[in-house]
Amino acid sequence: MRLAGMFLAGAGAALSATAAHDARAQASAITGNQIATGTVETVDPATGTVLLRDQAGSLVTVHIPRGARHLPRVQPGDKIRIRFFQTIAADIAAPGSPMPESTVSSAQGLANRHPHGTMISFRRERVRILAIDAPHHIVTVIDPAQMTRTVTVREKPMQDLLATLKVGDQVDITTMDAVSFTVTNRVVTPSATVTEHAGRPAGGTPPGP
Repeated sequence: MRLAGMFLAGAGAALSATAAHDARAQASAITGNQIATGTVETVDPATGTVLLRDQAGSLVTVHIPRGARHLPRVQPGDKIRIRFFQTIAADIAAPGSPMPESTVSSAQGLANRHPHGTMISFRRERVRILAIDAPHHIVTVIDPAQMTRTVTVREKPMQDLLATLKVGDQVDITTMDAVSFTVTNRVVTPSATVTEHAGRPAGGTPPGP
């Protein structure tokens, strides 16, 4: 099993949300919203992937973008509770507009003394429409790497928007992934500084410095 949409191939999945042509409007849809609990099986720093085994015994692959540096480190055997939320948005690219850029931000802290991390990434790319089969909700695009993809658009609002596109349109696709996770088998005790003074009788005069 995979977290819904976590590993969608950029534009291929993102065209489930396609923008209206006439007003260069933006369309969006929620494509993932779930919570999973599992045990870390493997961690691959080279590819940024973490393999979890969930409570049902299925494998869940989590991809951590390279830019997400400020996250708690996990290791095989760790117990993880993870929440995933994803949206897809798209709009017609204005002629001569700059290419969209992807961004990622991350943070770490504590949740009830357990290591906790959050990550929000925006994967953006521009694709060009090669073919449209509006009655069957199918579109073919080419991405900046010159890879051609044929996608079936499944969300009803986006199917309506698909009918407004034409061959040759350039569409900016944004996939937003928001992930938060807690390492439940580890407990962190925050450091604290304690200043001690010599004991004195109740009501007595405090000792000098």
